[in-house]
Amino acid sequence: MRRAFRSLCCGLLAGLAIVYGNARAADNAYPGNKPITIVVPFAAGGPTDTSARLLADALSREMGNPFVVENVPGAGSVVGTTRVANASPDGYTLLWGTASSLAIAPKLNKNIRYDPVASFAPISQVTAAPFVLVVAPKLEVGTLGDFVKLAKAQPGKLNFGSTGTGGSGHMVAELFNTSADIDTVHVPYNGGAPMMHALLAGDVDYIFDTPTTIVPMVQDKRVVALGVTSKEPWEALPGVEPLDRQGYAGFDATTWFGVLAPRGTPPERVALLNKHIVAVLDKPGLRQALQKAGFFVESSSPEAFAEKIVSEGEKWAQTIDAANISIE
Repeated sequence: MRRAFRSLCCGLLAGLAIVYGNARAADNAYPGNKPITIVVPFAAGGPTDTSARLLADALSREMGNPFVVENVPGAGSVVGTTRVANASPDGYTLLWGTASSLAIAPKLNKNIRYDPVASFAPISQVTAAPFVLVVAPKLEVGTLGDFVKLAKAQPGKLNFGSTGTGGSGHMVAELFNTSADIDTVHVPYNGGAPMMHALLAGDVDYIFDTPTTIVPMVQDKRVVALGVTSKEPWEALPGVEPLDRQGYAGFDATTWFGVLAPRGTPPERVALLNKHIVAVLDKPGLRQALQKAGFFVESSSPEAFAEKIVSEGEKWAQTIDAANISIE
């Protein structure tokens, strides 16, 4: 009887060991051959989508596993972001998170059904990009000081364009207006192309936009660049100084992108993805491609990315309150 009981126990333990071993092996095999989807909460095309696809291609080669970009636009990034927040936390659905979707939208829209901190497991920041303050030639100003002086002399008369209320360009302009103590009028447009057309036509006086769009316009002398919003100059705009160095000490406002998973994703999978993202960003091929597309390359630990999301949310909440902006 004892011998039979001992044999039964040994059999059970052996079975448990096999099951546990298979579970460990399955986890160690992640991601296997199953595709990993990176959800971009904006339409295809443009720098947001382009940068995500560059990373996806690099990760596919690095990990030997397909990374697929899926564009899920809607409600200014809210639709796609919400989808990932509600996805299975298995590491196979990731979010291309942005300053707009994680730091700005939740502060503007109280009806959003995701929390930028509680709903996600940050993996790594990937890029950042400054904005460039450009003015229409009709203003006939050549320096930031001249522009601010003109705006102060005509409160409520100058206007600025953006790609929509609550977008990064809108928020940066409001932050600058507060810093410079100027009063101008916001004119939202449905996208970057109509906004730029309005600037070139003289319908708006100034905008804040990313270097990808602005550099060719400056080089062709179609617009006048007065400053960049990062603390470092932008190499392709020689002579255009950061606002931080032009009397607005501490001014640092960039748009940024990074990768996140749904909250509850196994930490070892988050760590594995972070390891490979940092590795591909250290390689000259991807780094140069992102820089050519108009980005600084900035990888991070999951913890550092989480802290950035919180601090950026606090910063933009102050700007939103000061400008009394809301979206229902």
